[in-house]
Formats: sequence, structure tokens, C-alpha cells
Amino acid sequence: MSYDQLILTVNTSSIVILLLLALILLLATRFKGENAYAAAIIVVPNVPVYLYNASRMLGWHNFTLAMLPFSFSLNTLLMPLLWLFTRKSFDSSYKFSVKDLIHIIPCIIFFIIYFTISSDDKISSIVYEMSGDDTWIGDLNTVVVLLQLLIYFPMIFIFIYKNKKRVKEKLSDAEWLQKEWVPIFMILFASLFVIVMVCYAIWPRTDAWLIQILNVVAMSYLVYNSLVHPYIPTALPTQDIEKNSSTTQQPDLEVMQEICAKATDFLTNTKIYLRHDLSLALLAKEIGVSQRKLSTSINTCLKKNFFEFINEMRIEEAKRKIIELDASGYSIDSIYYECGFRSRSTFFLVFKKVTGITPSVWSLQYKKSNLSDK
Repeated sequence: MSYDQLILTVNTSSIVILLLLALILLLATRFKGENAYAAAIIVVPNVPVYLYNASRMLGWHNFTLAMLPFSFSLNTLLMPLLWLFTRKSFDSSYKFSVKDLIHIIPCIIFFIIYFTISSDDKISSIVYEMSGDDTWIGDLNTVVVLLQLLIYFPMIFIFIYKNKKRVKEKLSDAEWLQKEWVPIFMILFASLFVIVMVCYAIWPRTDAWLIQILNVVAMSYLVYNSLVHPYIPTALPTQDIEKNSSTTQQPDLEVMQEICAKATDFLTNTKIYLRHDLSLALLAKEIGVSQRKLSTSINTCLKKNFFEFINEMRIEEAKRKIIELDASGYSIDSIYYECGFRSRSTFFLVFKKVTGITPSVWSLQYKKSNLSDK
């Protein structure tokens, strides 16, 4: 296989795979929540570039000319879309507004530049690129994309760092599970871009095939997690958390202890902690206190956040059910949903975090201790 054939194969394969991933995401999630941004990330900045590369290799000059303005403008939307996806992931009330149009300014500028260039100059640009070198506008596009990486990735990671703990404390188990993979995805994406930039600096022609391969890897991870962790609206948007934290006074220690006791009694008596949709907002409403007071009380008096508080009660319930398993004939895998967890993997992860051992090991230790007592 020649180098040109490699570029053609990688680009056409990437187009098919990315469109298929977007279609799967569309059919499975109906673009609920941040999935609309996820699908846009998959298709908009990537497919036009790959169509341009493939048509150029096939000699489809008219189609290549038509794709040229799109390939070198829409690729500047990748980082803004990742930013908007992150915003939406941690704040379900976020909606695209007029002020967000600032993010598409580079895209508009490149569109204008390309539409002011004559057809002859565009053809010369394509022919020149076929030699393996970039024209001045290709170099400019690379610089803009690199600047976006340096600006947007810090914005994304700072935003996640500032909001991760506060959001986690406000969400139910199911809600947080839907969010926790997003920072991992951003780290993966940033790592892949570092690889791309290093390879591009060593050999610029890698931009015609290496980016495509790594993009497919990243987008596959994105779609997989979007499907495994379906969209659940956030109980309390980020701006509400900030508003509450600045306007609500902290209760004194005695009041906080009373709130914790009230919450514990209510949870124990009603077993509401077994509900998959339980959140700080729901519990606060049930016991008649503000979310801020409840969160502050749990953190101060119990030295844990709401998420950890509820999970510990769920694990205690799981222990009781594990003890009953021998009589019922069911396996450990069968009890996680009844204990408030939506997935087996989360149940095992939380159980080990709380107890230090897996459910099966805990069961064996319990049986051994019972035998030794007898």
C-alpha cells in the first residue's frame, strides 16, 4: 500500500466510523442533554476535513474545491464544542446563548478568507498540499487550532476542578455516575492531542492520517460512555449552587448535629437511600431544611459528603442482603440494584471503597467468623 492509499483508506474509514457512531448516539439517546454537543463533536469538526483529504487523494477536484472552505474552518469548532459539552455535562440548565457566538469567530474568519480566494488559487493550494507541504493558510489554521488547545483545555480542566466537588455533593448516585467519566474523557483527548502535536512537529504529513485514527479512538470512548451512562438532569444547576453558597448563612454546630440526626433517622426509617434517584435536593425537601444547610451539616459533623453518606448506608443494606443470600439461593451480582446502585461495576467499586474488600471476600470473612463463634 502506497502512502497516498494509506491516507485514502484511513480517511474514508474514519468518515464511515464517525458517521456510524453519531447515528448510534442519535438513535440511542435522541440528543438528550449534552449528547447533542457530543454528536456535533463527532461529525462537525472532523468529517469535512476527512472528506477533503479523501477526495483530494481520489482526484475528485470539484468536490475537493467545495470541501476546502469547510475543512479549514469547521475544524476550529472542535475545542469550543468540547468546552460547551463540558459546561452542559455539569450544568443541565445551561443553554447556548448569543454571547457564546464568540466561540465560532475563528470559524467565520476562515470561511471569509477562503471565499475571498479565487478558484485558481484554491486549486494551486490543493496541488501544493499534495506535495506534503502546507500553504500559508494551512499554517495559519494550524496555529489557530494550537492556540485553541492552549486556551480551551485549561478552561475545561479549571471548570471541572471548580465544580466537580460541589456538583458531586448535590447529585444522586445515578446522576454523578453520568458525569464522572467526562473528566477522564478530557484527559484522554488532551493526551491524544499532545501525541498529535509531537508527531506533527517531527513529520507534518502525519496530520493526514494519525489525527483521524486517534480521533476515532476518542470518539468511540465518548459514544460508549454516553450510552452506558444515559442522560439524567442535574438536580441543582451549578449557578444555583454558587448562589446558595453565597447567600445562605452556615448553621451553628448544634443545629448541624440536629440536622444530621434528623436526616439519619429519616433515611433509616424510610429506607429512601435505596432509591436510585435520591439526591441532596430530594432529601433536604423531605426533612424540611435547605440544601446548603444539609450539605454543610453532613460535611462538618460526619466528615463526609452527601454522596459518601448515602453510599455507606447502601453498603450496610448490601451486607444484610449478602448474609441472606445463602438461604435465598441468589448470587451477590443480583443484589446491587435493590441496594440503590444502577450498575454492578459501581456497586463493587463503592463496596470496596467503603469496606476495603470486595463483596465476595466480605461474605467469606463473615462466614468464617460465624463458624469460629460456633
